[in-house]
Amino acid sequence: MPTKDIKEPKDIVIAYYHSLYTGDLTQVKKIMTWESYAMTLESFGLKLALKDPVFKSQLKEIETPEILKQVEIKLSKELASRQKIPQIEIISIESNGSKRQTAHFKEDGKDKVLYFAKEDEDWKINYYAGRKVNEVN
Repeated sequence: MPTKDIKEPKDIVIAYYHSLYTGDLTQVKKIMTWESYAMTLESFGLKLALKDPVFKSQLKEIETPEILKQVEIKLSKELASRQKIPQIEIISIESNGSKRQTAHFKEDGKDKVLYFAKEDEDWKINYYAGRKVNEVN
């Protein structure tokens, strides 16, 4: 999925799942804030970390560019091997001010939510954007 076509949260949700389960972590990283991306690596890498103690220790050091690259390579292969193609159905996109949105959707029939924040002019998945803040709009 070309990056230029991914502008709105509804498109980003679909791109996120497509990229994640094809192992395209480069694309996943582009559509997420760093903090959310790091959390995604940790949560999706848990299965691999339980089997691979080296990977487990590397997950704790992803702030180091060389180690991050190694983690991404290993996790990318593991995610692609899952051969999962979830069915995504966007239910609604809710505006939470001028710089935050919430996507309500179903992944394989299960209710899910992803939060978005505007960075520069681009929407990015930001797990922390769901927190309540005192924003005046």
